Amino acid sequence: EVRRHAPATSTEHIAELRGTPLSFGVKALVMKIRGELTMLALRSDRTTDNRHVRKVLRSQKLRFARSEELDALGLVPGRIPPFGRPLLPMRLVADPSIHDEPTVAFTAGSNEVSLLIATSDWVRVANAEFAELISPGSRE
Repeated sequence: EVRRHAPATSTEHIAELRGTPLSFGVKALVMKIRGELTMLALRSDRTTDNRHVRKVLRSQKLRFARSEELDALGLVPGRIPPFGRPLLPMRLVADPSIHDEPTVAFTAGSNEVSLLIATSDWVRVANAEFAELISPGSRE
């Protein structure tokens, strides 16, 4: 389902505009890990931290992608849909808590357009690896 809405400024704001629980949202964080861009997907009501992600993904260093790295791919922070290869040229690692909700919602290249799809459909097409990305202190 496509939902058009006013421009959103945060994950909380966009959930309100979409009329969905915050937990339906999936945020996409593009990181540079071991020299490669990698997308992390996690529920919008959860957080993680670099130390935890480094441990889980067995990487000594990681950082958020720089704006020029995103620009080169035509991506804008806050508007990146949670898909990896072959749609976007990077590995996608998702937290398994995404399975906890029946529906996922995410922006689709615009902060004024969201897609809502069944979680099982997203899992089938997203081509994600799953790893415990959520910081232990952020779990319900």
